[in-house]
Amino acid sequence: MLMCVCMVGNTRFMKLLLSRRADWLLKDREEMTALHLATRHPSPKALALLLRHMGPGEVDTQDKNKQTALHWSAFYNHAEHVKLLIKHDSNIGIPDSEGKIPLHWAAHNTHPNATHTVRCILEAAPTESLLNWQDYEGRTPLHFAVAVGNQEVVKVLTSYEGCSVTAYDNLFRTPMHWAALLGHAQIVYLLLERNKSGSNPSDSQGATPLHYGAQSNYADTVAVFVRHRSVRDEPDLEGRTAFMLAVFVRHRSVRDEPDLEGRTAFMWAAGKGSDDVIRTMLDLKPDLDINMTDKYGGTALHAASLSGHVTTVALLLERGAAVDPLDVMKHTPLFRACEMGHRDVILTLIKGGACVDLVDIDGHSALHWAALGGNAEVCEVLMENGLGPDLQDSAGRTPLQCAAYAGYINCMALLLQHNADANIQDKEGRTALHWSCNNGYLDAVKLLLGCGAFTNLMENNEERYTPLDYALLGEHQELTQYLLEHGAKSIAAIQDIAACSIQALFKGHRVRQAFRERKNLLMRHEQLRKDAAKKREEERRREAEQQLSLAGSLEQQLALAERDSVGGVKVDTAPKRSASRARLSPCQRKPESPRSHPGGVEPEEVLGSVRMCVPAVCVSGLVGSERLSPAGSSRPGSAKPQQPSTGSEVQPRVATSSRPSATAQHPGAARHHGTARAEALGRREREKKTDKERERRKDEKEHTRNQAARTIQRAWRRHCTQVLLREVLCKWHKKAEPSEIAALVIQLLWDWPLPLLGHAHAKAKAKPRAPPTKSTARKSSVLQNIYGGSQSRRAGLGKLTTPLNSSSHAALPLKTGATLSGMECVRVDSSSARQHSYHMRPLSKDTQRHSRSKN
Repeated sequence: MLMCVCMVGNTRFMKLLLSRRADWLLKDREEMTALHLATRHPSPKALALLLRHMGPGEVDTQDKNKQTALHWSAFYNHAEHVKLLIKHDSNIGIPDSEGKIPLHWAAHNTHPNATHTVRCILEAAPTESLLNWQDYEGRTPLHFAVAVGNQEVVKVLTSYEGCSVTAYDNLFRTPMHWAALLGHAQIVYLLLERNKSGSNPSDSQGATPLHYGAQSNYADTVAVFVRHRSVRDEPDLEGRTAFMLAVFVRHRSVRDEPDLEGRTAFMWAAGKGSDDVIRTMLDLKPDLDINMTDKYGGTALHAASLSGHVTTVALLLERGAAVDPLDVMKHTPLFRACEMGHRDVILTLIKGGACVDLVDIDGHSALHWAALGGNAEVCEVLMENGLGPDLQDSAGRTPLQCAAYAGYINCMALLLQHNADANIQDKEGRTALHWSCNNGYLDAVKLLLGCGAFTNLMENNEERYTPLDYALLGEHQELTQYLLEHGAKSIAAIQDIAACSIQALFKGHRVRQAFRERKNLLMRHEQLRKDAAKKREEERRREAEQQLSLAGSLEQQLALAERDSVGGVKVDTAPKRSASRARLSPCQRKPESPRSHPGGVEPEEVLGSVRMCVPAVCVSGLVGSERLSPAGSSRPGSAKPQQPSTGSEVQPRVATSSRPSATAQHPGAARHHGTARAEALGRREREKKTDKERERRKDEKEHTRNQAARTIQRAWRRHCTQVLLREVLCKWHKKAEPSEIAALVIQLLWDWPLPLLGHAHAKAKAKPRAPPTKSTARKSSVLQNIYGGSQSRRAGLGKLTTPLNSSSHAALPLKTGATLSGMECVRVDSSSARQHSYHMRPLSKDTQRHSRSKN
């Protein structure tokens, strides 16, 4: 009840309650007492009535926010309340929960008469510590007075010598920074006047109050920063005062100093779009460099393009700013605008002559930056001005990969509509699909696969990851399932497939390599064989030429010897005699007719002795010595001596012994001539004999094959007939027809060879067996290899070629039932049929003896 009465200031009711011992120390939910609530009423009577009933120290009772009645009196700007509380010993230095003292609350008031409250507090303790008291955020009472723009309070505070106009808060901002930021030009001027140090304070970023004024587009505030005395004048026709003109002309002490990053107030103004400040600075200071750069190479146009201020960009371009300045990263203002997606700024820059095909230090084009920002409209503007969608930076990445990295679907769709390649790999082997799968963008993956992106491209690094591997590593289950449905494979699956393919290719390579080695070996062997054959042929030809030359020289020597031995006698050269001699062999020629000789020796004897000596030499060369021809010695068996015949050397030996030999004069020539002729004759005879033997063997083999085939066919027909006969006769459930049985029996008997002659007649006609010849032995060995030992023995006896004449078939009786018509099953005696088995069953002794007697 007392709290409500104190709040409304009803002193009569308060007296009544206090007389009834009402407790004024009771607190509400905010822990406020009646004393706190009494400060709200403008009249100090209620507060004075309560103070009379309080004891010492109770005047500084604090509420929940640790604020006393003095805090609330300063907050409500009640100067009388403040005086009354200070008179009752209220502490003016108690901070609240935010670290503020009553002076902070008094300076924070915007009312013009707040100066009275401030003066009341300062008169109680005008100390420097009280003037520069900082709250928990580092703000002094001057900060609060500047923040609310209360110029009168600022004047009161700065009128004291201990007030600091350059005190920093926790953001390293002074009251001058806040005045410039908020555009309080008069307060700025006042603070500049109170700043006796003359220093230009800067914040944590190196920004001066001029930077803040420039970025806030407060031209008047910027102008105030460059003067220190108040200059007032009437404006001219253009609205400029002498105060404004003197900003940059007269007061050189205030300069546009850069901050810690090298940015000046002009750049700050451009970054904030402060066109008025920019115009003021450009108009009043002609030597201002519009293209000045910060420590990173950025200009005012960079700052304006990054912030997207179209009018500022147009103003700077109009005042002569460079359209394509490069910073340390080789970024132009166009790059900054593309990164942030300021389409109008981009169009303004392009219209002002900006180059769109420049790249930065990393090879990024303006289209890369637009794709990284996901600005589809900007990408379309750039591609309309000549940029291709597949430009690659220094890392090989395309604008499509940049857009896929952030999952910008609209930008990706626009690039794909302009025929961007979705399968381009960067230098690490990654595609746009890799980046989308890495970040789990399912819609981007669907778009890429729909535009022909390959799902199994691998990286170029050691891991060789595919898009599916990235989806698995990111644990994107839905994306993984979608990729598997579209044929995606992990690196492990691809390695298995590659291993199988490599093994198959390696096997094929080994086979081809072995084939080439064998082929080369065979070709080398064939070449060696051809070279050897050619060498042998050359040796034979050379030997033949030598033999022919020897034979020619021998004939010449013989002719000369005959001419010398005959002397003047003419030799008959009739063609008949020479023809007859040519038809005869060298050893069968007869001596010529006798002629007279002056020496008493008959010419016939001389010539006969000469001609008979040559066959003797030939025969002796064939019989007693090896062949001298190297061609003949190359074949196997050619070096073996042949057995001489008894009748072929009697006549030459008699002739040579009975007549004197005329060849004694030339024994070597006669010997060589005879050897050559004998060698030629022997070679021709051997070739003819070899051909005949080869033909004979071929005929014998063919005859043996035909005979064996006929024997096999007859045995097979006999076997089939027996099987069919058993099947017909052994069916118990069906009675066989007599006519069918009879036909089969007749066929069986017809196929079996019956004996046409008896045993005695066969023995009578048997001839003594000749010893087996070479052909018979060879035939027996062939049949033994094919059919077995017993059949080969039978073939050796000559029985295989005449199976129908064998009498052993008569011993094969048919055991039947009562009659032929009643026969149910014909049984063949297997013991008697053993001798007719075709498969290596031995003959009985009687049958073998009978067969030998028949032969």
